[in-house]
Amino acid sequence: MSGFESYFLSNHGIVLVFGILLYFWVSDIKTGPRERRLLILTGATLALVIFPVSAAALRSYQTGFYAYPWIWSLAPVTPCIAWGATAALWKLTAQKRRDGKAGLRLTAGVAVLAALLLLLGNMGNILGVTEEEKTRQRECGQVVACLEEIPEAEDTLLWAPRSVLEETRRRTGELRLLYGRNMWEPAAAAYAYDTCPEEQQRLFDWMETVAGGEGIQTPQGLADFLKAAAVYPAGDAGEQNWAAADAYMLRLAARLDARIWVFPGEARERVTAACEALCETYGLNAYPLGEAGGYTVWRCE
Repeated sequence: MSGFESYFLSNHGIVLVFGILLYFWVSDIKTGPRERRLLILTGATLALVIFPVSAAALRSYQTGFYAYPWIWSLAPVTPCIAWGATAALWKLTAQKRRDGKAGLRLTAGVAVLAALLLLLGNMGNILGVTEEEKTRQRECGQVVACLEEIPEAEDTLLWAPRSVLEETRRRTGELRLLYGRNMWEPAAAAYAYDTCPEEQQRLFDWMETVAGGEGIQTPQGLADFLKAAAVYPAGDAGEQNWAAADAYMLRLAARLDARIWVFPGEARERVTAACEALCETYGLNAYPLGEAGGYTVWRCE
């Protein structure tokens, strides 16, 4: 129902279809077999995409990659408006009555119809980018530029916050990512029946938790994963020592061949403690390669 509402709010021209169907239903305009089939097809498909049960079935059939408005492509909205508006205009402007003013009436009718189309249209959607988004893209772009200068970056997988991964894929295809957009956008994997491995999902949860700062609560799936590994810190939130748990996640990333890491600059102290525990517990050495855009790039060996 929310999809139905959003579609009608952004597509006001759809009322022309209902107006045309109503007009040909109550008027005495004679239609041929082809025109009647078009009207019947339009009315039937509109009923299917509007009725919640059939609309839900159609949306399920087209897979979750597409939202509700896409099922409206089943209805011949544009042909119905084009033909119906032309036929109704010809009838209303009395073009069969040749009294010398048929051209004037047709011109006036076209002007009224054009004004109606303009008033019902949305004039396109102007997509603006906020200053915050511009700043974020610029900072992440600096990180990508820094990564491209690292010779060994193309030989391993990149593990970074979501914003950095998105900007990386927008700018280059040379850097390989630990996971892609289908990790946080299920619609991107609508045609795939397999899912991301649990280790990758937990690494994504951990990275987004670190990127979100201290005020971000640990996702339940990540907490259960760390408890199963016997590294989840005990005690109150303010007294918890995350070094062992963080080191475990860093080792997991390295085991999945992700050896280039990007962390927010605010998390440098936590990451440093985790890398020290990583070296002591697992014998892996991680060190910073540089800073860019408020992020720190690390290398694990």
